[in-house]
Amino acid sequence: MSSRSLSSTCLILLAMAAALTSTAAFSTNAVQTRAHLAPNNNSPTALSVFGKKPTEDLSDIEVRDLTREEMLKINQRNEEVMNRELQAMTGISVLFSFPILYLCWVAFFSE
Repeated sequence: MSSRSLSSTCLILLAMAAALTSTAAFSTNAVQTRAHLAPNNNSPTALSVFGKKPTEDLSDIEVRDLTREEMLKINQRNEEVMNRELQAMTGISVLFSFPILYLCWVAFFSE
């Protein structure tokens, strides 16, 4: 009975640790946009139905190469996000493997 409560305690602690670690992978701060997005004009108009699309004004889009410092900053941020994602995936896989390890323990060492 004590090994069961010990494994339950470990499982609860790992679940709490996994819940407390957060990633910014899918937050709006992780996404960097360089251009102003044009309004979405996907509705069919009379011109687009007959193949005569109006020309889009793309003059407000800024087109330039990134500087070395900007690229290094973006790469650093991406590396941090990937490391957090890797830690989260590792934690989840360890969390999911504990019940299997417990069942193996019970199967091989119970009487």
